[in-house]
Order: sequence, then structure tokens, then C-alpha cells
Amino acid sequence: MEEQDLRDEYFDRQQALFDRAKPKLVEQHLGEFVAFEDGEVLDHDFNEIELLQRVYTKYGYRDLLIKQIWEIEPVLSVNSISHKAGVN
Repeated sequence: MEEQDLRDEYFDRQQALFDRAKPKLVEQHLGEFVAFEDGEVLDHDFNEIELLQRVYTKYGYRDLLIKQIWEIEPVLSVNSISHKAGVN
């Protein structure tokens, strides 16, 4: 299995575990960022940068699921505008 396949599998598994734990996470960590792995919150903080610094110091720089806890996840969209130079 290639490295990217392993990473994809890891994040799919972590996302599934996160989805199962979400009701409890909403109760305990609403609005916070969490570092989540294997069904457990490794650390949490309202400041994402401080959280990242702590978890990478403690666990090393590696893949981890980091998410902000929302009751309803926001839906983000990006509109693409094609523009040719000199054409308005």
C-alpha cells in the first residue's frame, strides 16, 4: 500500500470515530479545536495554533485529526471566476 493510501485510510478511520463521538464532543468542547485520535481527545483549545504547538511538541510532527467542534458543521464554498488578462 502506498503512503498516500495509508494516510487516506488513517483519516477515513479517524473521521468515522470522530463522527461517532461527535455528540459527546459537542457537549464538552463546543467551539474548541480538538486533536483527536482513535476515539480520544488528545488535547483541546479555543486557539488552534496553541493546540497545534502543544500536540506536535508532545506527539511529534505527524498526521492527526484536528477539527473545530460545531453543532452543525459550516458548509464552505468557493466560487471560481475565470478571467483572461485584458478582458473585463
